Formats: sequence, structure tokens, C-alpha cells
Amino acid sequence: MRLRQIEVFYAIMTTGSLRRAAELLHVSQPAASKVLRYAEQSLGFALFERTGGRLVSTREARIMLPHVNAIFEKLSDLKRLTDNLRYARDGHSISIGCVPSLGLSLVPRVVQRYRKDHPGMELTIDAMHGTEIVSRIMNHDLDLGIVFGDYTSDGLTALYLADIPLMLIDSKEGEGPVSVTDIDPERYIGLSENDPTARMLDMLLEEAGIPAKTHVRVRTHFMAAELVRLGGGCAIVDAVTALHHPGLSRPRPLSPPLSVTCTVLFRADHALSHISQDILALLRSELDVDLLALKE
Repeated sequence: MRLRQIEVFYAIMTTGSLRRAAELLHVSQPAASKVLRYAEQSLGFALFERTGGRLVSTREARIMLPHVNAIFEKLSDLKRLTDNLRYARDGHSISIGCVPSLGLSLVPRVVQRYRKDHPGMELTIDAMHGTEIVSRIMNHDLDLGIVFGDYTSDGLTALYLADIPLMLIDSKEGEGPVSVTDIDPERYIGLSENDPTARMLDMLLEEAGIPAKTHVRVRTHFMAAELVRLGGGCAIVDAVTALHHPGLSRPRPLSPPLSVTCTVLFRADHALSHISQDILALLRSELDVDLLALKE
């Protein structure tokens, strides 16, 4: 099948009619019908049958659809790549991915400071999990990724930013440092096993003889903090989330202290652009502000 034939097939499957498919593709209905007829002739089987005045997909068409979906996903990836390459060449754009916890306050503050000094720049910010950030950097879809934990990988450079303390947040008021072993497992809101913080905490709990299994596990520190705010129990989250999530009681440090490393990721075969270097400097500056606030 030629690309135009695939486009017509996909448009019909998406819209449910030849007329709407033609409108979507900005061609006449007879032209779309002709392309469909040639596609079916080249394949040697029908893609649609007319039933009650409408087109109904055949079994063969339904089997083909997931493969066609994959083609259009690849085409979308290609468009994003070419857009990124064009903007990168022009030197006025940067695309950043960060874990959700850092999208709550830190990264927006950095973006605002940068835009104040560079009003003509285009910035794209996405919040996602670390594994997706790595994938999108390697796919040229992100320039920088800001993550918690170790995501060492071939073709990837990781720059250390800071060690972010882990803090206990609790719907019940408390003061002073607290040991992980003093946490009530019945009230503890855990993090997804894929979270680097969760793996470390689970090992500590198991070493202390406390079952690591919890009644509730969530994928993000932000969601854990919101459950605590609603009175759902207690959780251990990064200090950035603990400081900036609204409505929480004062977070408590852990004893002994625990922390998670914050790093910036980018492709090893790319030198950091001047934009990326400026963003990196602002990230360090804003992290220093947050870490200083913990000592007050």
C-alpha cells in the first residue's frame, strides 16, 4: 500500500464514512473512493463492505488497523523530531521533561525566571516518569530531563544537581526527626515499586522487620502528598514536594537522614547548548533556595 492509500484507509476507519474521510483529507469524495478502490485491488481483498448505505470494515481491515496506527504514531514522532531539529537549529527553543514532583514548583519557577530574561524563547515542559524521560531524550524528543535517582544508560549523560532530603508528611501533627521504623504501616502511603525512593524505603523497612506491603501505593510523590492532605495517613516524599504542596503540616526530617539524588539528563552525543546551560544554572539556584528553606 502507498502512503496515500494508507491515509484514506485510516481516515475511513477513524471517521466511519467515506464522505467524512474525504473532508478530513481535503479531497473530493470520488477521489477518496478511487484511492480506496486502487488500495483494495493492490491488496487483493476488500477493506470495507457497504451495508445499509454505510461502509463497514472487513475482518482484514480490523486486523490491519493496529499496524496502521503504529505507522501514524511513527509519523507523529517524525514530525516532532523534525520540528525539534528545526527549532534547535534556529536556537530559540528547548524541550524539558521533569518528574511530576519537580513540576509542582521548582521547574515552573525556573521557567518563569528564564522567560523574564529571554522573552522570545520557546520552552516546552512535560511532566512524566523517569523511564519515559530517558526514552524521549534518546528519541530526540527532549533536550533535557530532570529526574530523581540513577538512570545511567549508554548514550546518556547525567549531571548531578543535588541530594534532595526525604521528609515525612503526616495528617497528624508531630515535631522533630522521625525514624522509618516508627511509622505506622497501617497509615503509611507507599510509592510505586518503580520509584527509586520506594525501592530504598522498602529495603529499609524490610531490614527493620516491618512489612513493606502497604494498603495504598501511588505513582507520584504529589499524589501521596494530596492523600496526606486529605487525612489519608502519612507518606515519605521528596523535600520539594513536602515544601510546596499546599495544605500540609510542617514536614519532619528522617532519622537517620535519607535523600534521593536529583540529576539532569541529556544525550551524550550532544553538547549542552547555551540555553540548556542557563536552565541548568537556574535549576541549581532554585534548588539551593528550597534546601535553604528546609533549615529555617
